[in-house]
Amino acid sequence: MKKNNYISMALMATGLLATVSCTDFDDYNKVENDALPSASQTLWENIRQNDQLSDFADLVEKSGFSQELGQTKYYTVWAPLNGTFDASAFRTLESSALMRQFVQNHIASYAHSATGKIDERILMLNEKSYNFEGSSSYTFDDVTLNAANLPSSNGLLHTLNGVATFYPNLYEYVTDSVLAGDIAIDSLRHFFQKYELTYLDTEASVVGSIVNGMQTYVDSVMVTTNTLWSSLNAKINNEDSTYTFIMPTNQAWTKAYDRIKSYYNYLTTTYAQAFVSTNIASTNANITIDNAYWQDSLVSRYLTRNLIYSNNDAYNQWMEKTPSQLGTDTLRTTTRRKLSNPADILAQTTAKLKMSNGVARVVDSLAFLPWETYAPELTYNAAGSSNQARIVNANTLTVNVENPDPAKVDVEELSKTRGTLTYLWVEPNGGYAKPELDIYLTDVLSTTYDIYCVFVPQNVERGDTSVTKPNRVVFTLNYCDENGKLKDYTFKDESEENSQWFDSYYEDCKNVILADNPKQTFSKPDAATLTAFSNDVTKVDTLYVGEFTFPVTYYGLSTSDKICPNLKITSPFSVFNKALLEGFSRDLRIASIILKPKELAEYEESNKQ
Repeated sequence: MKKNNYISMALMATGLLATVSCTDFDDYNKVENDALPSASQTLWENIRQNDQLSDFADLVEKSGFSQELGQTKYYTVWAPLNGTFDASAFRTLESSALMRQFVQNHIASYAHSATGKIDERILMLNEKSYNFEGSSSYTFDDVTLNAANLPSSNGLLHTLNGVATFYPNLYEYVTDSVLAGDIAIDSLRHFFQKYELTYLDTEASVVGSIVNGMQTYVDSVMVTTNTLWSSLNAKINNEDSTYTFIMPTNQAWTKAYDRIKSYYNYLTTTYAQAFVSTNIASTNANITIDNAYWQDSLVSRYLTRNLIYSNNDAYNQWMEKTPSQLGTDTLRTTTRRKLSNPADILAQTTAKLKMSNGVARVVDSLAFLPWETYAPELTYNAAGSSNQARIVNANTLTVNVENPDPAKVDVEELSKTRGTLTYLWVEPNGGYAKPELDIYLTDVLSTTYDIYCVFVPQNVERGDTSVTKPNRVVFTLNYCDENGKLKDYTFKDESEENSQWFDSYYEDCKNVILADNPKQTFSKPDAATLTAFSNDVTKVDTLYVGEFTFPVTYYGLSTSDKICPNLKITSPFSVFNKALLEGFSRDLRIASIILKPKELAEYEESNKQ
């Protein structure tokens, strides 16, 4: 803190020396010795001898700052008169808190005189800033001066008819239980305190003597930092910033923690199907983790990452509206998350508290939507090589369609990729080859998802009128159950509509072949073929595969070891079944796999127009 003040004034001095005389500069830092008898005495002597400042003097002395006011360094002191403030309340504070919240809150470096017309913003020793303004009469933080410009040998003394109100910054408030008082935010406080670090700034400190081989410092400057500031992209200790901080009470913290915790159900040892290569059978792999540590760390991270908002962000200009006025406006957190329900979020506010660098909103409940915060929709681009677990009996090509037929694509979805449709073309590498595509499903949470596969028709390009065949495929999910055992689950389309459609489709294909070769024989398709899925080739088809609840989470396990489920996509029928080969394509054209959390799916269903 002191270092910053020294630097600021050094720069100021450099600028002033270029434009004013030495006498003018000296006037800024001293008072005339013959102005009043007090001018020959120090600030501390003048304060101590003033009967109207006895309460202020006692508090300065208790804080340990009295000696500093008797030195040669120049200060301006705005001292509250006896009877204009509750001195007993400040006497209950510990010396360090008393120093910061009261004493340094009324003292600034250098001389700031009340002369002529002034309109200044004064930086105090505790780095808070207050307005000092007026013409013939003056105010400091809207408190009137009783007497102004009382000279001392080391500065100026003004007396006040009250105190400058101390407002903590958001970081001070969230980490200091005394400042929070009866506001029960202990859980939030403890989380922030875990990442706090205080160290000696040797460059800013004044070096003293060597004692017992150890360097001592006459004036030690301690600096407090916190690693959460960078991860949350929020310098809530900075007096020059402005934020809104949603602070959950202990009740809100516990409720949200328990809810999020269910999504991060880790096993100590989690298994996954590991692929040795694209064409070799798989083996099992596992990873051992500290599940309690991982769970607590991630839950706390997701609980806090959406609590802070920059008031300078254009998205957050609605923050001061009442919940009923917010409508469908969007808020954006300092971690760049966009939240679409600001009215619900801010309606939970039970206390709105002014801070020196923003506003604290205390809430009894956190109304964040899971899919916008801790349980997002997951999309796996099939053309992304890191998403491909295995490709069997096929050659692949990534296809970028820059001019897709607007009648076959979702324009809104396409806009997210700047108008280019990308998909993976999986082509059989032989006349009788049956391709298989396996996709890694990384970062899956222990929750229920609706699973979709996005198929692209061959003639998706604008103006392409070629005839394209649908696929008939089976989806098999390989995952780890709650007991650490690898399991397979095969999705089935057992709807009556699928059965009727397939029977009709198969008969049509068979009849076409029999017309050319009446002696051809056909066997009835097996059960896997009958309950397989077919895509709609008239459009880019987001095909619903089914619902699945993952018993354990894989979040964070997939980066290098690929400990995660995989989804196998393959054809169920024999390549010798001519009727099915006549009606369906073995080529797979897949854009992505989508896992939509069940809460989001239900929300979208309930909000359909």
